[in-house]
Amino acid sequence: MRFLKCFSIYSGLVLLLTAAVFGAENDADTAMIRDIEDHLIAPCCWTQPISQHESGVSAQMRNEVRKMVAAGMSREEIMDHFVAQYGERILATPRPEGFNRLVYILPWVALAFGAWLLFALLRKLRAPAPATFPTPEPDDRYASLIEKELKDLEEK
Repeated sequence: MRFLKCFSIYSGLVLLLTAAVFGAENDADTAMIRDIEDHLIAPCCWTQPISQHESGVSAQMRNEVRKMVAAGMSREEIMDHFVAQYGERILATPRPEGFNRLVYILPWVALAFGAWLLFALLRKLRAPAPATFPTPEPDDRYASLIEKELKDLEEK
């Protein structure tokens, strides 16, 4: 009797752990399916991911993705399958290879350049006004001439 009670407790724990493991795999598969569907564009109009687009082609692709995940294919294998079938245009975000790297690099370069430009402009605006230069002293050669002309003006 005691053996049956212990056996039922252990078998219950084993069933619970098994359900948790399979449930976690199911959640992981669902998350992977959703991620793949979000990163594939519907080829009928090329405007929305297949997870949001309602068309026959999108439904067919969603079913195909589910079958591939159930068959144990990885995310990259599935994406490669659709790229081979439709080309790079099927991807919602380009792969960071070759010329496509510019899509990932240029925004950061533009942000850094903009920050530098803003810093330079603000620094220039905050700089004090250039100092005014003092008027030069009259040259000794012309001092007597200036005095003579001033006397002439006073006399008139």
